[in-house]
Amino acid sequence: MDFINRHAWLKRALMLLAILVATPFAGYLLLFVEVAGLEVAFACLLIALKPFLTWAQFQIDLIKATFKAISNNFHKHLASRPTVYFSHAAGSAAFFAITGVVFVSVAVWLPLFMVGAQYA
Repeated sequence: MDFINRHAWLKRALMLLAILVATPFAGYLLLFVEVAGLEVAFACLLIALKPFLTWAQFQIDLIKATFKAISNNFHKHLASRPTVYFSHAAGSAAFFAITGVVFVSVAVWLPLFMVGAQYA
């Protein structure tokens, strides 16, 4: 920050750049630059941005709180415990293996094809 304070031209250039970026959305800033100066226009820009920044900060806090609640609920859930997860995963894998397409095709259709091949 000391570098910017030593070089006033850099500070003014950054303020002018910020005003030029904001001009399509707030054209009155050019009038402030013409009448009152660059510093007044930049102050008005900051004042105009304050409600948006407050709204954006509120939305960010809301999103953080939502993710924190999701994380807390996930860590409290039974599925996040290793023993419950392992038993559930093992049961699901066994159920899928017994009722899956590969098992049914090998257990039902393969014998029929073998029998049918003998008589063909």
